[in-house]
Amino acid sequence: MKELYLFDGSAFLYRSFFALPPLSTKSGFPTSAIYGFLRSILSILKTERPHYIAIAFDLPAPTQRKLAYSEYKSKRPPTPEPLKAQIWVIKELIPLLGIKLVEKAGYEADDLIAYLTSRALEKGFRVKIYSPDKDLLQLVQEGRVWVINPILNEAFDEKKVREKFGVEPRQLADYLALVGDKTDNIEGVKGVGPKTALNLLREYGSIEGILSRWDEFEKAFPHAEREKLELAYQLVKLNPPEHLEVEPEDLKLREPVLDVLKKKLEELEMKSIVKELEKVFAQKSLF
Repeated sequence: MKELYLFDGSAFLYRSFFALPPLSTKSGFPTSAIYGFLRSILSILKTERPHYIAIAFDLPAPTQRKLAYSEYKSKRPPTPEPLKAQIWVIKELIPLLGIKLVEKAGYEADDLIAYLTSRALEKGFRVKIYSPDKDLLQLVQEGRVWVINPILNEAFDEKKVREKFGVEPRQLADYLALVGDKTDNIEGVKGVGPKTALNLLREYGSIEGILSRWDEFEKAFPHAEREKLELAYQLVKLNPPEHLEVEPEDLKLREPVLDVLKKKLEELEMKSIVKELEKVFAQKSLF
């Protein structure tokens, strides 16, 4: 069975920037995020040997979530300038590696990954998603879709999602809408913690179930606001675009443009990455 590997590029880049000590070229151009990002991708290419692969990125344009709720992710610190300077370089290097770069204004990397996962499943693929973002656990399907957290080196199947959150992957958005998500500045229902949320989902099944019996729910939780709960659910749910001009077969790993790639890496003073690159792409079985 064909397997598609999908990467949350924005998460990988941030992780690399903050996990590594500051690195730069002799001229002072920052390179730690680029270095860490390439190390991670080349490691997976070397060990997993994927034939189908894509990397999704957020764009700086306002997303649909931000337009719906101006406070969405507002408590996160701004992107450091040294990291901003490296983003365009990574986006230039990815196609040279033979990997498809996917991005769309108004959508987060999560949403694009959700779309690509859905299309891949329709075509009979299995999907492995690399991201530390818990929202993507909504996509997990037994024997078909896994989410690998590269920070913890954990692979999430349905059982592991149940162990961590107490709900099925398909109920994760309902759960997060009830308890809230501080990371994204999303308020939950006042007075509802993890245990209460699980009890509510056992009783009502979903947020839609709660909304359909709102009078009953409001008696138990008088401080709950219907509009806020509806908004929270809208924010935590994955929101794939209706269409992307890319299909799973378009994501086949291509041969890298090694001469251009090596030149750019040498300019970035990354000799160790050049050596790793040569080792990885000596594996002709990748293509």
